[in-house]
Amino acid sequence: MSTTTKPDTAAESTAPDPVWRYASIMYARGAFTSLGIVLLAGLVAALYYVPWIQPHLKATGIDMRLLEPLHKTFAAAWIFLGGMALVMRFMQDEVKRASRGDRLRLRISVISLLAAGIAILITIPMGITSGREYVPFHPAISPLILIGWVAFGWTFLRAVLPKFWERPVHIMMWTVGVPFFALTFLEQHYYLLPSIFGDPIQDMRVQWKACGTLVGSFNLFVYGSAIFVATRISGDSSYGYSRTAWALFGVGLLNSFTNFGHHTYHLPQSSAVHWISFLVSMMEIIIVFKALSDVVRLVGRTMPRPYTTAQAFLSMSKWWTALMLVTSILLSYPPINALFHGTYAITGHAMGAMIGIDTMVLLGALAFVLAENARRERGSSAIIDSGRMRALVIGTNLAAFAFVIGLHVVGGAVGLNRYVGLPAPVWSEALKPWVFAGAGALTFVFFAILVGAWLRLAFRRMERKLVPGMKDAATEQNATA
Repeated sequence: MSTTTKPDTAAESTAPDPVWRYASIMYARGAFTSLGIVLLAGLVAALYYVPWIQPHLKATGIDMRLLEPLHKTFAAAWIFLGGMALVMRFMQDEVKRASRGDRLRLRISVISLLAAGIAILITIPMGITSGREYVPFHPAISPLILIGWVAFGWTFLRAVLPKFWERPVHIMMWTVGVPFFALTFLEQHYYLLPSIFGDPIQDMRVQWKACGTLVGSFNLFVYGSAIFVATRISGDSSYGYSRTAWALFGVGLLNSFTNFGHHTYHLPQSSAVHWISFLVSMMEIIIVFKALSDVVRLVGRTMPRPYTTAQAFLSMSKWWTALMLVTSILLSYPPINALFHGTYAITGHAMGAMIGIDTMVLLGALAFVLAENARRERGSSAIIDSGRMRALVIGTNLAAFAFVIGLHVVGGAVGLNRYVGLPAPVWSEALKPWVFAGAGALTFVFFAILVGAWLRLAFRRMERKLVPGMKDAATEQNATA
């Protein structure tokens, strides 16, 4: 009898504290729920562009002006919460035992962010907003978000600050991203100061600067998550110290402070600001493409064929990055930007970056976490790495591609006609319902099937005991292939 219990005892003694895995899943639950809200708000907004549906939506009191704030707020929440889930997955490897303070701070973080999410979900549909574009919820909710973030960041920084300068680049990215978000979040509330709000030009400058650094902060979490998952799956930590990874960190951080120049061509500003913004952004996206190519190659050396879901999403993010590089070069050129700014072409570019790069990377990273948990609890990751899931990856990307390209075409037509003083072409107006309600609804369907399946997995009751004999992620993958 004693010989049969020894492996379980040894596994339990060396296993990470379950609180880290629980925290990772809790943040993942929040991330997938936020993504679900984004999808629902986006679908209803898309249906507004169908002429015979729009009157019925208006009759029910659904206001397009309130759907957009919900969509944007929870899109940002999806990115940050997904990154936080990956950070907690890292904590499983870094800290075997959570302290009493860690447990308390994680409870505070989860409860505060949950309360903020519920408050936003209730108040925005009621019309209780800030009236701002990028922090549209009422400022009374903001302290909850800041408390939740500080509690999370404190737990993470307490673990990584010892031997900080020896850490790989993804730890540096997350470490900088933690205070970076807090600072830019505060900066987004400068409009509450009368001296800022009373000067419209200064207000717009600050708003776009804060928005740029916010994007920069969540990019650090996304990039760090991709590199962490690649090194964790492959068992090769050397890429975390590579020149490409460090270049991505440096240029990504620099671009956080300069990328606002893409959006302020219409303000009194030096042309040097625009050129610096253009050059730094192009450098970043080129390095992102190289880094994601390296990540896909690194993961591919270890993972079996056919591709796992994690691999499939990471691979798609690489090609989306290439597409966004082309559109970024075009839209960042001032004369072209002047044509298309304020049209759906800019919306398409933003959607392409959010869906194609940030979301695909996070879905790949979270697929790794869910597959790992499935192997630990069931002995197999088939529920994540199935042929059905890989088909969903392909369908989701094709639908999203059609949606993004459609937005570029409609916006481009409007911009060109506006330049010569003509109204929007009739064909572009006729195309709108097909782009929004057609490709948009199809994108919703694929994402909804995927998110619904993963939400069910994330909300399953977690088993404390692991399947006996399971090893690390790379070994487990090869064992189940």
